[in-house]
Amino acid sequence: MKIKLLITLIVGATSLHAQLLTKKIYSEILGDSREVRIRLPQSFKSKPGLKYPLVLALDGDYIFDPTSGDVNYFSYWDDIPECVVVGINQKKTRLKDSRFDTNTNLLDYTGKDFYDFIEQELVPSLEADYRLSPFKIIIGHDITANFVNYYLINGSPMFHAFVNLSPDFAPTMPERIATALANVNQPIWYYLATGKNDVEELKSTIIKLNDSLSNIENKMFRYSYNNFDDESHYSLVALGIPRALEDIFSIYRPISKKDYNETIKELDISAYDYLINKYDFIENQIGVEKKIRVNDIIAAGENLERSENWDELEKVGQLARKEYPEHMLGNYFLGLVYEKLGKPKQALRTYQNGFLLQEVSFLTKDIMYEKAERLKSDFGFR
Repeated sequence: MKIKLLITLIVGATSLHAQLLTKKIYSEILGDSREVRIRLPQSFKSKPGLKYPLVLALDGDYIFDPTSGDVNYFSYWDDIPECVVVGINQKKTRLKDSRFDTNTNLLDYTGKDFYDFIEQELVPSLEADYRLSPFKIIIGHDITANFVNYYLINGSPMFHAFVNLSPDFAPTMPERIATALANVNQPIWYYLATGKNDVEELKSTIIKLNDSLSNIENKMFRYSYNNFDDESHYSLVALGIPRALEDIFSIYRPISKKDYNETIKELDISAYDYLINKYDFIENQIGVEKKIRVNDIIAAGENLERSENWDELEKVGQLARKEYPEHMLGNYFLGLVYEKLGKPKQALRTYQNGFLLQEVSFLTKDIMYEKAERLKSDFGFR
């Protein structure tokens, strides 16, 4: 028994670590090799048709591990999509990699070279090897958090989400950031974090920037900010990364009770349109093809049932039939629609056909049978 257990553990560890890679990438721009760490999604080999967002962590020596762990955890529960996580180790180079001209406050010399290495060599190489979707996130801490913003202020379309953990900004960077974000014409996610015990000079600048960003009115700009209680310049990193990931991928996660109570109930559009728009956004903006979840269809259907919007509920029923033809969910919603619209024979047939399909969520064969029998009794059908 012990031998069998040991073999299982070894095989399991091998399977897990097969997803972790460490590579040295030679850069002609830098004239040197850089070490990068890569975590591939669990489905990378088994689903060769899938593409994955990129999460690029600077200061990979200490940011890669918590980032890859958080991505793995959240994607396990389907709160975020599976991602390719890459960390650039910079323990010996972070100062020169982040260097900027003190007169212009723009990247200079080694800082500009590192910028070009990421944009012209590293990311294209990752795209060629690891089936990346267009959606890319970049994470930095301290001076590397200042660095990530040069892709934003230069208008580079390479990154769509910027995670700034206690940034040590160049003198004019906050103003440049606010101007850039006020004028973005494509969806940009921006996360900013400090802590009550952060370096006082950094915290003061971050709080002022938050005041500016909070007043920006631009539908393309999606912003989240945390000032963590009791956290220091270093400890806030562990809290900021998962908060950023949750916020950036908030549209991806399943519809929760909170979403239902705070979003769907107050919609200016129908719950059906919300559902379609949600998954269109996931595919077109995040670059992930995602089948509409059963629970999300149920959430939309229940909203429309409560509001007695039978035309839109019929659309949800047809959608459920299309996405999950083996389940009785579509027949349940369609049967309900036909019943409420005064079409009892059509409702009866729909319930009866649904009885032959698979149960799902709250729906059981007993429920479908009871609805059919009630219609028979009420209308004298045989």
